[in-house]
Parts: sequence; C-alpha cells; structure tokens
Amino acid sequence: MNDMLQQLMNMIENARTIPALTDISMIGFAVLLVFGAINCILGYRLLRFWMMLCGFIIGAGVGFGVAYSSGVTEKYMYAVIMVGIGVVFAVIAFVSYKIGIFILGAGIGIGLGIYIFHPTSSLVFFFCLLLGAGLGVLAMRQAREVLIVGTSLLGGAMAGVSAAKLGGLADVPYGLGMSAGFAILGMLIQFATNRRKRAEDDEAEDEDELYEEAENSSDYVDPKEYIPQKRIKRRPARQENRRMLSAAEEERLDEEIVREMMDDDDREGEELWKKISRREEKRKNKEKHATR
Repeated sequence: MNDMLQQLMNMIENARTIPALTDISMIGFAVLLVFGAINCILGYRLLRFWMMLCGFIIGAGVGFGVAYSSGVTEKYMYAVIMVGIGVVFAVIAFVSYKIGIFILGAGIGIGLGIYIFHPTSSLVFFFCLLLGAGLGVLAMRQAREVLIVGTSLLGGAMAGVSAAKLGGLADVPYGLGMSAGFAILGMLIQFATNRRKRAEDDEAEDEDELYEEAENSSDYVDPKEYIPQKRIKRRPARQENRRMLSAAEEERLDEEIVREMMDDDDREGEELWKKISRREEKRKNKEKHATR
C-alpha cells in the first residue's frame, strides 16, 4: 500500500515540478486550466457532468489499486481495468442522484486532501479517504452549499497551479495566490447565480411536471371519483314535470336519476339500480303474459 501511494505521489509531484514545459505538458496544463475555471464558475450548474467525471476518476483510482494489488505487470491491463471500473462508477453516478452526489462530494474531499497533505503513508491516505467520505455525506444533506464551495476550491486549485505553470511562476506564492483568487471568485459567481429561491422554484416546476405526467398517464385515477360528494336534489323539480313526459322519457329520467345517485354513493346506487331493473323485468314479464 505504501509503495503504491509513494509511486502515485511521485507521479503527481513530477507533474507539478516540471522544470521546463514541453508541448505536451503545456497542452495538459492548458486543459487543466480550462477545466478548473469551468469548475469554479459552473460547478453546480454542470452537476451531472461533474458527477460522472468524478465517478470515472474515482473508479479509475480503484481500478489502479485493484490492478496493483493483483500483481498486474502489463500496462495495457492497467488501462483496461482502470477504464472499465471508471466507466462503471460513472454510470452509477449518473443513474443515481444520491450516489452521484456522494461520489462527487467524496471526490472533491479526496482531491483536496491529496493536494493539501500529499499522502505518502497509509495513515495519511486513510485520513484523506475519511475527509472525502465526510464531505460526501455532508453533500447529501447540504448539496448546494457543499458542492459550490467544493467545486470552487478544487477548480481554483486546478486553475491556479496551471496558470502559474503556464506563466513560468512559482507555486508559492503565485500559484497559491491565484488558486485562492479563482476559488473566491468562483464561490461569489456560483452563489449569486444559484440562489435558493431559484432552486425551490425548480423543485416546484419539477413537481408540476410530475403531476402533469401522472394525469396524462393511462393509469391515472381521479381521486374525486372516490370522494363522496353532496347530493344535488333535483328530483322534486323533475317529479313535477313527470306529468308532461311520456312513458319512454319517464323511464330515461329514472335512469338519469339512478346514475346521479351512483356517482354520490356507488353501493346505494348499484342496489337501487338492481331493484329498478328487477321491477322493470317483472313489469315486462307481466305485460308479455297479459298479451298471451
């Protein structure tokens, strides 16, 4: 474990202390500068993207640990294992919002811990893991605040160090100062553009969309159909007009009244409908016997 951490930190330290920038390293630091600046300004807005990216990086790190512990010597096998596990973690982070928030918070915490403490022993690295787990749990409870601060700090560190390298400046104090400047600017911009009221409005809009989708669904059942309504008494007025109606119209009126009663109380209406149906059948049977 210590050998793996030492090898990993040597790689990071070699990349951080390059004496002379080559074309490839300049491109790498330029990409890192762009990613860091975007993370500072749009860290919370591009939440899904950063969740997937952080999931892939953490998965690749887990894959590196698995390959190293398994004694793999071929470099292409390292790449295959790291990419495979990284893709799995990225998909999980994208599909599950809660897990993705935890992975993003944990990734930010681990990244900041490695940047600050430079772990070369198992104890220090375990502390970085605890820091990441704690930040991940906190992000699940206070996602907006934790992710804005975390993405601003991590993005500021990436952008500040990269800008110092591209400008040929020392990490201390120039790189550290630019990192702090990028981080503070990112926090101000993100807190100003992602206010809590807007988040609540978005939640309300999401709830309205869910209700609309549910109402348009074929399985939707209106609860009003099962809530007893106050019966509207229209029978006396209709009974006064029955004298002017024919027998067929009177029978149709009985059916309408029964349907209204069934809407008010299904059980009473159904029983009454059965009684009327039986009465009508008996009357028709009597008429048939009388004609014979």
